[in-house]
Amino acid sequence: MKYITKLLHAINNCLIPKLSKSYFECTTHVEFDVRNDNLDKNFEQLMQCLKDLTLENNDEAPTIISSLYILYQELKCDGPWNNDKTNEYSKKLNITFEVLAAVSLERVIQKSTFNVQEIFDKCLEELNCKLTSDDFKKYPGLIEVYCNLLADVTEYNVKLKPEKIFPMLLLLIDDYILINKMKGLVCCMKTLGCMKKQDFDGGNYYEVLYRSLKRVFLEKDLNITGSTHICLIELCNLFPDYIKYDKMDNMYSGILQQLSIESNIYRRAECLKFARYLLRTHGINCLSRGSLRTIICDCLELCTNDTVANVILMDTLAVLDEWTTQCWCVWQLSSDHKIISTLLKVLYTCKEQKFAAHIQRLIIILICLNNENERKQLMACLDKADTICNDTFKTRIFELKYLYSKIQF
Repeated sequence: MKYITKLLHAINNCLIPKLSKSYFECTTHVEFDVRNDNLDKNFEQLMQCLKDLTLENNDEAPTIISSLYILYQELKCDGPWNNDKTNEYSKKLNITFEVLAAVSLERVIQKSTFNVQEIFDKCLEELNCKLTSDDFKKYPGLIEVYCNLLADVTEYNVKLKPEKIFPMLLLLIDDYILINKMKGLVCCMKTLGCMKKQDFDGGNYYEVLYRSLKRVFLEKDLNITGSTHICLIELCNLFPDYIKYDKMDNMYSGILQQLSIESNIYRRAECLKFARYLLRTHGINCLSRGSLRTIICDCLELCTNDTVANVILMDTLAVLDEWTTQCWCVWQLSSDHKIISTLLKVLYTCKEQKFAAHIQRLIIILICLNNENERKQLMACLDKADTICNDTFKTRIFELKYLYSKIQF
C-alpha cells in the first residue's frame, strides 16, 4: 500500500497544480512554469516507481491505470502549458506502460485485458473530484483530458452513467465562455450517441440536460446553434414516451419563435433544419402552431435575393415539403394563398434549375390540396404568365402546367 501511495504521489506531482486564478482571467499562470520546471525530477521518480510495478492480480490496477491515463492525456494535449519536452514525456510514458501491460495508454480503455469499465469510471471519478463548479476553470489541462476521454467514447466497451459523465458536461455547457460551451456540446453529442434509454434510469437526468440545452438554444453563435440542435435531436431519441410529446412540443414552439425573430440567414438555415426534423418526428402534433406558414412566406420573400437564396432556399423548401406531408389537412386557400404566390416569385427569380424543379413540384402539391373550383381558378391565374416578358419563367410555368395535367383526380 505504501508503494501505491508513493506511485500515485509521483503521478500527481507531474500534473499541473490547481491555478490560483481562473485560466481565462489572465494570459500567464506561474503554475505552468512551476510544473514544467519540476517535471524532470518528478517524471524521473515516476519512471523509477513504474519499474517495480506489477499490474497483474493487483487490486489497485484500475486506480493506477486511470491516474496514468490522465497524466498521459494531460502531457500530450494541445495547450500553452505543454511544450516539446512534455510531448516527449507523454510518448515515453506511453511506451513504458505498453512494456508493463502489453497495451499502450493510448488504447488501454479501448482494448485491453483490464477491467475497462472500472478504469473508465475511475478516470471520471478522479476528474469530477477536481473539476467542480468552483474550480473547474483552474484545471485547464484536466478539462482537455475530460474532452479527450469522451472523444473516442464510441470505441469503448463501457456503459455510460449519467451521474459520472454529466457533472462536468453540464458545467461546460452552462459556462458563459463559448470555447467551454462548445467543448461541452461536443462531449454531449458523443455521449448521447452511445447511450440507451435505460442508461437514464434512476435519476432526473433527462430534465437536467434538457434545461441546459434549452438555455444554449438562444445562443447566437452559429457553431453552437448547430451543435445544440444535434444534441437535442440525440436527446429526443432517448426521451421516454411519457415526456417526449411535451418536450417535442416545447422545442417546436421554441424554434418557431427563434425563426420569427432571427435576422442572421446562416443561423436561420440551422433553425430551419431543426424545424424540419421536429415536423418529421412530431408530425401532426405540429398543427397547433400556425405561425410556420408565415415564417415560410417570410423566408421565401428573402429568397428572391440570390445571395440569400443560396443560403436558406433549400432548407426553406425542405421545411415546406415536410409541412405538406405532415400538416396538409389545415391548408386553406383563403388564408394560405400567399405561400403559392411567394413560391411563384421565387420561381421567377431563382437561377438554379434544381430549385426551380423543387418549387414547381411544391406548387403542384399545394394546388392539389384545394377543391375543384379553387384548382381551376389557380390554373387560370397561371395562364397570365404568357403576358410576362421572361422566357425562362414562361417555360417553367408551361412545365408546371404540363406536369399538373398528368395528375388524375
